Amino acid sequence: MLAPMIRVELLTITDRFQIDGVGVVLQPDFSVPGGRWATRTEAVRILTPGGQDFETPAAFDLSHFKLFDPSASIDKRWRVTILLPDKLSVDVPVGSKLFVSPELSDELFPKPAA
Repeated sequence: MLAPMIRVELLTITDRFQIDGVGVVLQPDFSVPGGRWATRTEAVRILTPGGQDFETPAAFDLSHFKLFDPSASIDKRWRVTILLPDKLSVDVPVGSKLFVSPELSDELFPKPAA
């Protein structure tokens, strides 16, 4: 029998939207750590405000936002976004907590060099 995977809280969902045929995109999104990111998929745990607790695949993708403000920084134009391909918006209400592997959390929030 496999030991349960250790998870750490990454975020509280502040918004989400459905893209038909694709899945649910979660907010907040993240700055691109170190200016580079490779898309990765891993199982995440979600705990809803109503107490539902489930695991689902999540894609952590590099996304480009077309902003009309020419002074918008590169950080606002390129973001790491989270997509749940197997869920609907109703499955992940605002206020739900998202848990990920410690390794993924460390990649998204790198520690400053000492």
